[in-house]
Amino acid sequence: MIRQHLKKIGVVAALSSALLMTGCTPEEQAMAAGVAMGAGTAIALSSYSYPYYYNQPYYYYGGRYYYGGYYRNGYYYYRGHRYYNGHYYNRGYRYYRGRRYRATVGHYGYYTSRSQYNNRYRYNNRNYKSRNYNRSYNYNRNRRY
Repeated sequence: MIRQHLKKIGVVAALSSALLMTGCTPEEQAMAAGVAMGAGTAIALSSYSYPYYYNQPYYYYGGRYYYGGYYRNGYYYYRGHRYYNGHYYNRGYRYYRGRRYRATVGHYGYYTSRSQYNNRYRYNNRNYKSRNYNRSYNYNRNRRY
């Protein structure tokens, strides 16, 4: 997988340098540079502070969502770094420290749609309430007492 990316990057670099070093007009040079940059961004790996894609596997670590790496033997490899304590999501399952669990929406950075992510605070509060959420909890939170 990494070899394929390196080959593509090498081809883009060779084409862009060949086109830019020839006797092209400035407009043609700008177009060649734009094509090279567009191809480079399509190949590049990406990370976001929110879930950007909902139909691709991703890794959630430290409040960031990483797309484009790979998960193997409990480790996630991304841009030459190896991560261990994050959560990897693929096809409805969460992989954590080498074990597989069923992914639950709203827990550990897993969302299946943009609307779920936008309502994450309301959704998380509803899901994290204790089963013993009763009168004593409300009584103790009342400021009068």
